[in-house]
Amino acid sequence: MTTPMTPQSQANPQSSPPRILTAVQTKIAYNVGTLSPTSQKHAQEGLCDGRMSMTRCYKHEDDYYFELQEKIRVKVSDEETPTCSSCSNSDGRACRHIWWVNDQILNTKVAPHDKSRAQYEISRDGQAARENGRASQEKEGEPFMFYDYLDETELPRVAKLGGWWMQDPSDRRDLMLVEQTAANILSAFEPCGILSKQHGQDNFEMLQRESQALFARYRNEMIRQVKSAPFLLIALGVAVPEAERDLLHLTKIHSRIERIFFDFGYWRVIRSPNESNLDATAEALHNEIGYLQSFVLDPRHYGKMGISLQGRIVGILLYTLEQLIVHAADVHDSAAVTTPQYSGLSLKDRSLLHKMIDPTSQSMFALNVLGKLGQEVLHNEMVQEKAERLADLLRNEPVPEVYIQELEKLVGLVR
Repeated sequence: MTTPMTPQSQANPQSSPPRILTAVQTKIAYNVGTLSPTSQKHAQEGLCDGRMSMTRCYKHEDDYYFELQEKIRVKVSDEETPTCSSCSNSDGRACRHIWWVNDQILNTKVAPHDKSRAQYEISRDGQAARENGRASQEKEGEPFMFYDYLDETELPRVAKLGGWWMQDPSDRRDLMLVEQTAANILSAFEPCGILSKQHGQDNFEMLQRESQALFARYRNEMIRQVKSAPFLLIALGVAVPEAERDLLHLTKIHSRIERIFFDFGYWRVIRSPNESNLDATAEALHNEIGYLQSFVLDPRHYGKMGISLQGRIVGILLYTLEQLIVHAADVHDSAAVTTPQYSGLSLKDRSLLHKMIDPTSQSMFALNVLGKLGQEVLHNEMVQEKAERLADLLRNEPVPEVYIQELEKLVGLVR
């Protein structure tokens, strides 16, 4: 549908002095001098005073909806003027929310280089906009109908240009996705089961129960909040680019590794002569590094990963190696009370570090994953500095020299 601008916006520019407002967020300039003082006030509030944000947009039947924070909803229709759910529109004037939404829509159409050269007018009711001449020429463009633009360009493309999230609130599947996503993300806070099963002490069981109760409260509150404001899905990683979901996945692996070392350190403090947690800890760490290896070798990632993903993986691997050094103490020699069952065992069976770094293994711990990453990350100065420091610390431990040399070679410290 193409209709002329409303009479109020077609007034001769000579009859009213121009008043130019530049939108704070989009930097588009508008001439509002031909509008009434009330409309100018709405334009000022929508374009310049304070900042609004789009939580989502969607099309329902033949109308387009744009939802702002606090569930303020602007509707753009074909035959009717735009309406706002929170402002009275009985006088036919666009409110500040309609001005803001129109500015956001126009921003998806106006080329960046035109923002500094052109000025625009928006009709009193907010249905249409028009270019009001450039600095080098007195030329008025054809009316730009917001509904027609959305209809012709199609909302998914406009939303992509604007960086808005598309989601129809009538689609209840999203609520199930929210619950599943919240549960998956928050599961990183649960105790590591493979380690917790080996502890029979009452105090540890109490700690575990408290941790699980806290997790349940945290999860329930998160789900409650997200249900009341579904746009928080963006923060939870459901409606974000794939690369960011991958970063979230790596963050969960990192948090589980942190929990494994926490459990191991706790066990070293409260262990009894009849218990050993070395095997369980080693198994859990091998599992997490295995998850990292699967991630790297996934066809979606292998040879295609960006710097941020590779950097996160390098960070996880070097952190794990650093923690192994921190927990390298011989559990027999460092025991407050001598534990006889360790006395006849080799160092490999008494120290977590030496249990993990086995020179007889075909794939040396963590280095096999590190070697599959690109040199632009491995040869980074910060990575090299950290790897060099770790290599020096490893030389203070009875660690096979071949392992240390391979680490230095991978990060480009030696050839």
